[in-house]
Amino acid sequence: MINPEILQRDNIKNLKPYSTARDEYEGRVGVFLDANENSFGSPAGKNLNRYPDPRQKELKEKLAEIKEIETENIFIGNGSDEAIDLILRAFCEPGKDSVLIMPPTYGMYKVAAEINGVDVIEVPLNKRFDADAEEVLSAATDNTKAVFICSPNNPTGNLLSRKTILNILENFNGFVVLDEAYVDFAETKSFVNEINDRNNLIVLQTFSKAWGLANLRVGSAFADKR
Repeated sequence: MINPEILQRDNIKNLKPYSTARDEYEGRVGVFLDANENSFGSPAGKNLNRYPDPRQKELKEKLAEIKEIETENIFIGNGSDEAIDLILRAFCEPGKDSVLIMPPTYGMYKVAAEINGVDVIEVPLNKRFDADAEEVLSAATDNTKAVFICSPNNPTGNLLSRKTILNILENFNGFVVLDEAYVDFAETKSFVNEINDRNNLIVLQTFSKAWGLANLRVGSAFADKR
């Protein structure tokens, strides 16, 4: 178990979230006068002139049923890329902290880290395209805040061994970000139902692959609500 508050950046910890009437209102209405929406509608389609629910309550409720978890464990973002970026911004100090990746892997981990001024440690996968947990743990430093694991891996398509993933989860003193964008195509169980037992685990999934909704750019992250 880790203490997320210790890992969190001070400016994020002290941040007062932006709030609107839509955040604070629980009912259903058609018009929020504070939102400055175009009340005449949109020629592109019905209801497109209204801002969506910023907390995605209905979507989270449906997804919670499917995943058999609580809505508090769910983050909905602009694709999985937004979740990756927010993890870096919330926990990694630019110019000081690092993340660890295992190439060949999804290229956005490195791009997002470089945009945020975060160092990237690379520990290549072995000849079987699996990770070596001991090499990963040895390469991580005191300032390594997250390890990114893609399983099934992009671009190799294989699953990383569960034993390896568990070894890293149990011995790394930071967040393990497990990208399961392709898990619906694999003969394996998702790690989503283990998030409440491992508060350093963040699981990424997407609506773009198995759900066939790439055009909507919707991604999700699942983690212990603490």
